[in-house]
Amino acid sequence: MTSQDVGKYTVEDTHNALRNAVRKALERKKKLGHYSVMWQANRLVLEGPDAPVLTKPSGSDTE
Repeated sequence: MTSQDVGKYTVEDTHNALRNAVRKALERKKKLGHYSVMWQANRLVLEGPDAPVLTKPSGSDTE
């Protein structure tokens, strides 16, 4: 790719490429039986059968 080719892509193209890459990576992790780590609703979420259990850090006042 040359610097002239870069102007062809929009922010939406980049966003879609990143979204597809993440989707594929999460699908692969699920197929392999690995857990995934995500950020949802201002919380860290670990999903999968082997996901470790999160505990609040000592002295934490937030939920």
